[in-house]
Amino acid sequence: MTNHRTPKSRAVIKLQMICHKTSRRTFLSLSAIATAANFLPTGLVSQSLSTSDWPDHGCGIEQTRFNPHENTINAANVSRLRLRWTFEAGSGITATPNVVGSRVIFGSWDGRVYALHRESGKPMWTFESGVRRYPPDRELGVFASAAVSGTGVYVASDRLIRLDIETGKQVWTRTIGNPDETYEYFWAPPLVYDGRVYAGVSDGSENTTRGSFVCVDAGSGALKWNFFTVAADVSGGGVFAAPSFDRHTKTLYGATGSPFKKGPGPLRYSCSLIALDAFTGRLRWADQVHPHDEYNLDLNCPPMLLNAMHRGKPLPLIVVGGKDGIRAWNRVTRKRLWRVQLTPALSPNARQSQPTDGPETGPTAAADGLVFFASNNHSDSSCVLAALDAATGEIRWVHSLPAFELGPMSVANGVVYLGLTDGKLRAWRTTTGELLWESAGGKPIAAGPAIGGGMVFVGTGAGSYLPGKELLAFGL
Repeated sequence: MTNHRTPKSRAVIKLQMICHKTSRRTFLSLSAIATAANFLPTGLVSQSLSTSDWPDHGCGIEQTRFNPHENTINAANVSRLRLRWTFEAGSGITATPNVVGSRVIFGSWDGRVYALHRESGKPMWTFESGVRRYPPDRELGVFASAAVSGTGVYVASDRLIRLDIETGKQVWTRTIGNPDETYEYFWAPPLVYDGRVYAGVSDGSENTTRGSFVCVDAGSGALKWNFFTVAADVSGGGVFAAPSFDRHTKTLYGATGSPFKKGPGPLRYSCSLIALDAFTGRLRWADQVHPHDEYNLDLNCPPMLLNAMHRGKPLPLIVVGGKDGIRAWNRVTRKRLWRVQLTPALSPNARQSQPTDGPETGPTAAADGLVFFASNNHSDSSCVLAALDAATGEIRWVHSLPAFELGPMSVANGVVYLGLTDGKLRAWRTTTGELLWESAGGKPIAAGPAIGGGMVFVGTGAGSYLPGKELLAFGL
């Protein structure tokens, strides 16, 4: 294992590989994770990606955050990246921008959606979806990444919205539940596939909302089905990360968070990996990681669909990150395979894992035979970033970084990118962990970078929580 650590950091990195036999707390250390680029069969190739576009949060329905078609920026020239332009939005930008043709599309915390010209940063259109107020004092606009499919731009905020990509005009809007009373909100980005929009319902107030997965018609916004993650007398089980889609089996995979209002029993489907029939919404199977969780140990990363080569045969996997590590399942046998933990799930004396005293792991990424995972360490205000070997699950390289990560990483052409709260966007060689480039420091980054069209785009700020409201565009 190559060990790259920041000298100023005093992080003690907790790395756990736990064998699984029959207990839910132990996991088989026989594993293999491979990249979508090298090992995915034809049926799991990202949807309609024939150019270097980044059309949605995960750059494809497998949610690997890997752009296999970007071939301009690479490990040899990424050090030449320079800031080409900036655009000031009305508030913070935590969404991963959509890079589609000549457009860059993103939302901001003041409820606006912007389309800019990719090369110049000049505005093409703006849509105002508005801000909804949630108790006790939250004002939420657009937190999540949009999804672009065909002529539609699909936005999730306090409701689901379709915009026209050419004009930015609203085509339809669909409210789920009753946000004025039960406080539904979409922290998770939508996924669009085969004329349907899939989205995960969470909460704006964190005390009364019942989590669910919903499917609506992409053309009309009509609700097709709704799968609740907790019982009617329980709240929580929110969906904080985008779902993924297996086109071979027509299965929608999602990860859920902790319950809020406690009920009897294990509160099934909270803190769980869930597999649904994508066309009916019926449950196919589920695995609950934390029954009756009281520590806020959400599964808060999108399920990544991967295939690994193991003993000469493909091994279909689902890989999901959460606040107490990253886990892998066999997608066919539905068995857990391995788990790796980078930092403590709870700070000393903490009762729950929260943004101020927990890891708050961001979404994962996968490419070049590696899975990338990051987790915050509150003991010294650092972030631990690691690359896991695709075939064994072993850690190939690790960094301890001098600031928190609050947004996802992204991969393209042998380079993995991650922005931190010190305002720097960094780039490493995927295979060795060598630091290849970092931007100048600035406002905190809590967004995921998008790599497309020979450029890298990332937002700054997070509403009233973090300063910053600029979209940064880097190019060679």
